[in-house]
Amino acid sequence: MDLIQETVFRVIGNVIGSALTVDMDSSLSEMRVNSIKIIQIIAMLENELNFELDEEDLIMSNFATPRQTINLLREKYGSVELA
Repeated sequence: MDLIQETVFRVIGNVIGSALTVDMDSSLSEMRVNSIKIIQIIAMLENELNFELDEEDLIMSNFATPRQTINLLREKYGSVELA
């Protein structure tokens, strides 16, 4: 597991609580992750990975599953020097 993947799973776990099991293709909406929690996840990811997501990337479909979030971060920000 790389830094981005570890961080995404840790942040999602913190937001939804540890009682639920999350895998790469878990649907966050099925886990009752609403738009407010998505914003919280985004803010925590930006803080922990030390970068700001571009406005055009802030669409719900990019954060529907951990896999989609990880792929977005790797594709767009993988070359950024992460903290």
